[in-house]
Amino acid sequence: MSGAPAVAFDLETTGVDPFNDAPVSFAFAWRDASGQTATETGLVDPGRAIPAGATRVHGITDAMVAGAPGLTTAVPAIVERLEATWRGGGVVVGMNVAYDLTMVDALCGRLGLARLGERGVGAVADVLVLDRHVDRYRRGKRTLIDLCAHYGVVLDGAHSAAGDATASLVLFERLCERYPELAATPVERLTETLAGWHREWLAGFSRYLKRRGEAPVDPGRYDWPLHAAP
Repeated sequence: MSGAPAVAFDLETTGVDPFNDAPVSFAFAWRDASGQTATETGLVDPGRAIPAGATRVHGITDAMVAGAPGLTTAVPAIVERLEATWRGGGVVVGMNVAYDLTMVDALCGRLGLARLGERGVGAVADVLVLDRHVDRYRRGKRTLIDLCAHYGVVLDGAHSAAGDATASLVLFERLCERYPELAATPVERLTETLAGWHREWLAGFSRYLKRRGEAPVDPGRYDWPLHAAP
């Protein structure tokens, strides 16, 4: 994937359920012609009240999204940006980006639009999947904050879509620099390769949960980068 343009993507949302929640903001981040980070971001009216718990995470209130584009406007615009990246031979990058892409896919279905899975998903890279694969035995948490600290990336504005997307872009670059085998992965095989790494990690995690007497991982999460509904 060396040389393929990378565009990082992030949503801030009403909750943690990608099949039933909705975005309240979005961001894309990429390198411009001068090598500087550029971003495109916007608020979204989710068409429902934003729970107080979600606001405590990302700081976005009902008053802030009043008058912002609704889902019928924002979702097609987000889909077009994703498709434009893939048409241009680029890679969509993110932190736990399957959550964001699954939400967009589910929203397309709810809005009567062609879903991402029907349109065809191009190259996707998740910094969490990459980190778990190349450094699988490292102890400790692997949140975006933790990964930024580990790889020396400045996270400016955690839990803002623009801040998280920008940090994910830089993390992706750092991972490719540190682990040349990642950069050597052909872009046309990237999604398939990471899907395999994701399933491998998830199977191990599911076995761990069962040993602890807890419920195993829902089978729909093995699908990547678009999870299947439970």
